[in-house]
Amino acid sequence: MVKTYHDRAEESTKRLELRSTAHSFTRIISEGTNCSPFEASIITEKAQEVFRIGDYHEKESLQPGQMSWQAISEDEPPGKPLDECKFKRIRLTIVSIDEDIEVLKQYGHSAKRGQQILRITREALDQRALLTQEDLAILLDCDVKTIRTDIKRYQQKHDVIIPTRGNKKDIGPGLTHRERAVEFFIQGKDTVTIARDMNHSLKAIERYTQAFCRVVYCQAQLRNTLKTALVVGVSVVAVNRYLGLKDKYWNNPEYSERLSEIEKVGSQFWEYQDSKKSLGRAKEGKDERKLKNF
Repeated sequence: MVKTYHDRAEESTKRLELRSTAHSFTRIISEGTNCSPFEASIITEKAQEVFRIGDYHEKESLQPGQMSWQAISEDEPPGKPLDECKFKRIRLTIVSIDEDIEVLKQYGHSAKRGQQILRITREALDQRALLTQEDLAILLDCDVKTIRTDIKRYQQKHDVIIPTRGNKKDIGPGLTHRERAVEFFIQGKDTVTIARDMNHSLKAIERYTQAFCRVVYCQAQLRNTLKTALVVGVSVVAVNRYLGLKDKYWNNPEYSERLSEIEKVGSQFWEYQDSKKSLGRAKEGKDERKLKNF
């Protein structure tokens, strides 16, 4: 049988998927419990969410596909010589296997690279650092001209700002891709449509919208952005930008139905957090009783 270019590309994609920790865990679950691969994948997803690993990981330790990088501090003014700038060590997700393969298969290499640019520049900004176009070219193994073209095309198509050091003066008033996706969600678009219109991963869009719902409800309960950031597992910067979008739409009756759905999703997450706390307190009490009886 003669293999076409498409066949070889599909085989390459499958080999990449085998490298993910999620795939390994799913296989172990399936073999150990004799359940179907689909059931095992659901268990894997829930395990990642509960234990804050994989796509739900927000800690400092590096995950597969991540690397540390020295980036220019967000506080450094434009035009300052590079050798005089303060640098920060940050964590970047260069490859997110599930998300990047999804975009590659549906929209091609350019769209995949665009998603990578969006993700790592946003991650850098959340850590109060800014990547240059030269940084992006090195990290994504291409030339600066390609990076510049990708950024220009995406910003024009989606009316968002990609937060590179060169765009620093525009970062404040402009929307990033994450906020634009959430804005489309508030306006009534479903996540599949948003992902298609933005040439973005469905999984990433779902993560943005879920985080928004959780931030809105948790902030209403806690009235503290730092506590909300800790509970939801996002940065304070992300909390503030999500709350800015909430304030923009919350009192508009045109979006009342959608906003009530958002509150419902956020409340479910809040109840889930409460149930975990209750289980933790019950376990602590049980352990204390055991120690007293020892």
